[in-house]
Amino acid sequence: MLLSGCNGMPTSSFATNPLHDQAFVVHSGAPLPMLLMATAIQWNEDYAVTAKHTPFLQGVVHEGLGDVVFFRHKASSVPQWRQFVPGEAVTAVGFNGLSMPVEGRGHASGALVRLKGTGGGVFYSVHDGPLVKGMSGGPLFADDGKVLGINVAFIAKDEIDGERRPDLADAQRVSVFMPYNEIEREWRRYQYKLAHGGAEPKRPAAIGLVAKAAAQ
Repeated sequence: MLLSGCNGMPTSSFATNPLHDQAFVVHSGAPLPMLLMATAIQWNEDYAVTAKHTPFLQGVVHEGLGDVVFFRHKASSVPQWRQFVPGEAVTAVGFNGLSMPVEGRGHASGALVRLKGTGGGVFYSVHDGPLVKGMSGGPLFADDGKVLGINVAFIAKDEIDGERRPDLADAQRVSVFMPYNEIEREWRRYQYKLAHGGAEPKRPAAIGLVAKAAAQ
């Protein structure tokens, strides 16, 4: 499911790593001004990213095929991004429904999933750190301080078919994030559209078969 509840208890402090305070709160605009919130992280000096399923965000310039949007947000310093390594320690960072900073620690998995309702044929990655409502769009940090992706959802344990997905059956939690390579692909798609008058780039056909766990 998208982040409408929780799958654990994140801690309520960023004090363990000062880099984590790069996450910030975003709110919905009209027709629901300030009623809905999510977490965001800077992409470059001019734009930030968050989860697309958060509605009515202001300043959006590009909606991804997956669960990501780019929106205008100036910053004098930006985090470094990189692709995650399966098995490495990660920290999910964001804000809960009361706009209090929270973080959840876990480890990245090599498993890939697709999410119902997000479209685009995007493969998402997973980790086992806890998430709560409000952390949608927030960064997933590695221990080296680099951003690995943005958190978008979690899959409840009772929604996992252990026979089809033995790689997820014994996981403590299945928290879903959009990894750097998928976000970077969307950024390139946006740049292509800017350079070609809004035309969509051709997407290569998918190769191979990956079993999927679905979430709503």
